Amino acid sequence: MIKLIASDMDGTLLNEKMEVSSRNIQAIKEAEKNGIEFLIATGRGLSEAKPFLKNHVHPGFITLNGAEVFDAKGDLISSNPLSREAQKQVIEVFNKYNVYFEVITDKGIFSNDREARVTNLANLLVKLNPGTSYKQALKDTQERVKMMPMNFVDNYDHILDNDSYQIMKLIAFNEHQHRVLAPLKKEITKKIKDVVPTSSSPNNVEVNSIDAQKGIALLQYAENKNILPEEIMAIGDNLNDYSMIKDAGVGVAMANAIPAIKEIAQIETDSNSNDGVAQIIEKTIVENQKQG
Repeated sequence: MIKLIASDMDGTLLNEKMEVSSRNIQAIKEAEKNGIEFLIATGRGLSEAKPFLKNHVHPGFITLNGAEVFDAKGDLISSNPLSREAQKQVIEVFNKYNVYFEVITDKGIFSNDREARVTNLANLLVKLNPGTSYKQALKDTQERVKMMPMNFVDNYDHILDNDSYQIMKLIAFNEHQHRVLAPLKKEITKKIKDVVPTSSSPNNVEVNSIDAQKGIALLQYAENKNILPEEIMAIGDNLNDYSMIKDAGVGVAMANAIPAIKEIAQIETDSNSNDGVAQIIEKTIVENQKQG
């Protein structure tokens, strides 16, 4: 019997319009009514992730790929920042490949290039919606950026050199997935031992502490709730979901998931544009009722 469902956001709970559909919201509510806790596990920070729910539901959050975990009340229950040495080494690799990157801290998200921020988000929207023109994606992105909690700075020096900031995640963006991001990720994996590089979309590489992974955070969260691994379902689509889909009793791949996720998942649900999360939640409620 499933007692806890953890879901990724981008490409999973969020549809192609970057929204949580009414069906997904209703399914989450029904799960909770039927004694199944719902947990969001995302690469986004809490301030980025919560607004998508529009206060319709109030789950716990695994954020920044496991670097921070919050309970349903919004209280921080665990934190795994990058070490100072790791930060320096990762940024050296980012600079070597000349990629735009953002710094995610315990005090917010920082960007040193507003134009690059907008351009990379617009490129992602085009990839998610092949029928959307770049011009329209750019317009939509400019509106979204206004609502996103983002701090724009001239450079990152005052953050990286200030011990009062904890760096939770570093994320690099580039449109050349195979030519730039693949070798960049390979070099980080080879050279830096206490970090884990992953991706939540084709145009990024996210770097966290090796202790900050969705799978580790999910099992710890469940243990604190006296929930066994076999009572956990995890739903996702991309590499930053790999550890939780592998560690959960039931791993679910979205129809739009990358092959590596589909290979390790026990179940496949519909795509994010067809409310795949809601569909698997609805089925799980029925199965639980049969077992109960």
